[in-house]
Amino acid sequence: MDAGSEPVGIRSLTPRGPRHSTDNDSGISSEYDEKERAKRLSIQLPDEAQLEVSDKGPICCWDELPSWMKDNPAIVSGYRRPTQNYTKTVESLGYLHNESVNIWSHLLGALTFVIVAPISYFKIIELLEAIHWTDVAVFYAFLAGAIICLSMSASFHTFCCHSEAVASQWNRCDYVGIVFLIVGSFYPAIFYGFYCHKTWQIMYISLISIFGAATIFVVMRPKFRSPQFRWVRSGLFLAMGLSGLFPIIHGIILYGFPMAQRAVALNYMFCMGAAYVIGALIYGSRVPECFFPGKFDYFMSSHQIFHICVLIGCGIHFFGVTKAMTFWHQANHSCNIPLETLKLQFA
Repeated sequence: MDAGSEPVGIRSLTPRGPRHSTDNDSGISSEYDEKERAKRLSIQLPDEAQLEVSDKGPICCWDELPSWMKDNPAIVSGYRRPTQNYTKTVESLGYLHNESVNIWSHLLGALTFVIVAPISYFKIIELLEAIHWTDVAVFYAFLAGAIICLSMSASFHTFCCHSEAVASQWNRCDYVGIVFLIVGSFYPAIFYGFYCHKTWQIMYISLISIFGAATIFVVMRPKFRSPQFRWVRSGLFLAMGLSGLFPIIHGIILYGFPMAQRAVALNYMFCMGAAYVIGALIYGSRVPECFFPGKFDYFMSSHQIFHICVLIGCGIHFFGVTKAMTFWHQANHSCNIPLETLKLQFA
């Protein structure tokens, strides 16, 4: 383009010569020209900007993210761009990005427990003797907690790229789901751990319910989801999980280790707790990606390992609860039986 030439489109908006008019007429014309210029530019620029964004594709790197999407700088690539659209967000299930493992691991886990729930009734519960409605209630409280937790987790990781407001809402749902899993896991453990001591049973179930409600109140605060609160989040959920040590120790003192080990499937409880604790520590420390930034963007990042640990913990606890239920209802039907005569081999 010539240095002295005017850009096309701008010249057409510029008066080409002196125009004899009244002051009033001149003001109207000038105002009209300015409005016309603004109108043309406002129509043109967004279209070009939109074309530029669409050409980049749905995946971007850390440096291209808006501030509200930035959480872990050691995950360098594989991010979805903000969609501002639920349909486009759901479509991201069909291609690989750095949330794919997080989404599908817990989505498939939730579906697995949905299938397991009715099968368990016919294959386990109906075959046991002297089953009470409370047995069914605590068993399905755990399954419901697992399904809610895994579903909320999968939903959050799906919709976290929609917009800041939507991500914040689903993030809180994710935290609430974790609380449901922890509380739901405690119910059958306490129920069978204090099967013959109803006062302690009710007290511990009430305490963990209150603890869970208080935790939900805290995690619903918007400030709680910020990256600087990562260790606070991990610590709070870890504290909830470790609070289960108190009834476990109490049960061992009350029954003795051999009895407690079988009455509540203690070996399974320890393995479940180990899975959750290991997962929480890995999540909080961001290992391994903190040592090798960009190397674990799509697979085996700390958050993905945490998800796998949660699935393992849920599976272990499911088998532990069925063991405890079998112990109390396949051979030991009454709390009137002396402890020394209980058939411990069924655990």
